[in-house]
Amino acid sequence: MSFRLMLKEKHFKKIKEKRDRALTVGVLQTEDTDFVPINLNYNNKDYKAEARLKGDWTDHLEGDKWSFRIKLKDDQTIMGMRKFSIHHPETRGYLNEWLYHKAMKDEGIMGLRYGFVEGVLQVSMKDLDTILNKEIGIYAIEETFDKRLIESNKHKVGIILKLTEEDMWRENAKIHELANLTGTTAVGKYNPKYGKSDDMTVTAYSLQTIFKDDALKKQFTLAKNLLNKYKTGQLSTSMAFDVEKVAKYTALANLFGSVHGLIAHNLRFYYNPITSLIEPVSFDGNSGKPLKNFRNYWKSKGDTQYRDALIAVLEKVSQQDYLEELSKKYKNEMDSMSIELKKEFKNKPILSLDILKQNQEILKNTLLALKQERTHMEKELLN
Repeated sequence: MSFRLMLKEKHFKKIKEKRDRALTVGVLQTEDTDFVPINLNYNNKDYKAEARLKGDWTDHLEGDKWSFRIKLKDDQTIMGMRKFSIHHPETRGYLNEWLYHKAMKDEGIMGLRYGFVEGVLQVSMKDLDTILNKEIGIYAIEETFDKRLIESNKHKVGIILKLTEEDMWRENAKIHELANLTGTTAVGKYNPKYGKSDDMTVTAYSLQTIFKDDALKKQFTLAKNLLNKYKTGQLSTSMAFDVEKVAKYTALANLFGSVHGLIAHNLRFYYNPITSLIEPVSFDGNSGKPLKNFRNYWKSKGDTQYRDALIAVLEKVSQQDYLEELSKKYKNEMDSMSIELKKEFKNKPILSLDILKQNQEILKNTLLALKQERTHMEKELLN
């Protein structure tokens, strides 16, 4: 599958200036006014769209393969998506992220459509009356959050929540800019005021659409209140969430080394209007990484229902045959994509099944510890 991004020279310059600024500061800060009009050709069909740079850290902007957020006009879709991102496959872990989403969906967790496309960037040069073409190679294409994501996962249209990141990244940019000016380093430095999840505000995607619809507006109020009560410790995991789905999400995120997606500001939450509970949405796993320690779900400590649900899932996904069956199920698709990816990304970890097998050992140790904890608590209750 191929696509061609076509921009006018003035719009390309605007994007490049934004990119150069981000490289100087060390962080990309985005806003709606960053979008520029583009034409997009996908599999020989033309689409009108708008695009901006995407990504928080500048790994999304290095070299020629910059990351973009794209929105199609006139309610058109590509691969069922109207809003999506394209980025260097390495930023999410190549095929590992693709398999991560497949595994999530197999377990009933809401996941993104994710794949790979090969692209060309085309810039119309006004003064030279010519067109510049640059082949930019294979991109990962990733669905973003709107009603189509919910519908494709066979859920009732509802609200997708997140914790705001804007203040954190704004402060982070200031820290990096100061570090550059003083010749020091800002690696790992966050302003504690904005780096903690308790200080982040609960918000939702598509707020303009939500506030125009009375039913969605009511759902948003219920969902926001529910997540806020969880965030402040008034509700446990099993009271606010579909605890079995949280356990599945957590176990698979650890198996795939996708614990980047378990960081609070990377979490995404779907409010199910039928169950009145929150469900996790798999996103931004950065998969295929070796696991150092098991990471639990945000604020799940002490919830025995979560623990018991996690034990049940770990019993399954920590076993050798789980990975074998998963790999066998998607072998033909992965083989086809792997061939193309290896042509461009030689000697890169396209698919890291050996690392996932290593991660299973940590899952087994975690499972044993959780069982021992449960047995200990049961004995105490009997005494």
